[in-house]
Amino acid sequence: MSRRLHLLLLCLLLPGIAGAQNIDLNRLFSIGRDAVTAVAGISEAEEIAMGREIAGRVLGASPLVNDPALQSYVNRVGRWIALQSERPDLPWRFAVIESPAINAFAAPGGYVLVTRGLYEILDTEAQLAGVLAHEIAHVVRRHHVTVLQKSAALSAGAQLAQRDNRAAVINNMIGTGAEIFARGLDKSAEHEADAVGVVLAARAGYNPFGLIDVLHKMAARGSGDGSMALLFKTHPMPGDRLAQLGELLAPQVGRLPPGREPTIRRVEAGAGPLRTPSAAVPAPVVPAAPAPAEQAAPKSGIDPVQLLRGILGR
Repeated sequence: MSRRLHLLLLCLLLPGIAGAQNIDLNRLFSIGRDAVTAVAGISEAEEIAMGREIAGRVLGASPLVNDPALQSYVNRVGRWIALQSERPDLPWRFAVIESPAINAFAAPGGYVLVTRGLYEILDTEAQLAGVLAHEIAHVVRRHHVTVLQKSAALSAGAQLAQRDNRAAVINNMIGTGAEIFARGLDKSAEHEADAVGVVLAARAGYNPFGLIDVLHKMAARGSGDGSMALLFKTHPMPGDRLAQLGELLAPQVGRLPPGREPTIRRVEAGAGPLRTPSAAVPAPVVPAAPAPAEQAAPKSGIDPVQLLRGILGR
């Protein structure tokens, strides 16, 4: 199906949202499609393959929430926002994982995971859209791929492997994926993802202040909240992010569309972790990780699944 036809169908299914397409948000925020740059040497197919492996390892540490209707809902919201981005044709996948931590993760190639802890503090679909749009922005700008590529380039023998064994370089990059979640991206990448995320949410017809609402929730909890420990470690402080977004949005507030704030779908009562495969799980869910024997051990010697279990509070 062509992207134009796909957009037309979505516009018919979601009346009112399509109007956001007429707003030149790129000009408002000086964020244009030309700003997307490719990371040299890593193809899109390799990026998708890396993301699938990394996301699979996250699921090996923290399973999906066993609520197929919820997973389908989050995918519908996420995919609509992703269609507004510069990379609409990636195989986008969105899921809520069973973890009390308040956080969200993006893996290269279009894999976005939101913890149950974060999902359950959201009040509106616009807030969910803000969270997903931030993570989509990381994928669109290839922030994680850039960090993974630098890590691979710095590892011993990487240049020789690059020349003689392409798979060795890709496997090394996959092996460091869990460490990226623990270490986080630099502040500039997070601030850029906030800015681009506001634009994507507005393009999709949502209230552009959804992400700001979420940041206020995080700031109110403070650094003493254990569920926020990793987020405070790997992201700029919410107050700093709010200040950056305030500078960006203040001159444009009067020109921003009000956007929609639908009620968010709640997690089904009694839903726990999904421990076994089920036909009820919607197709968009991220595939499970391959058997450990098929995974390349990271150069650092860190067990990625054990590291992720610590990250996700399991």
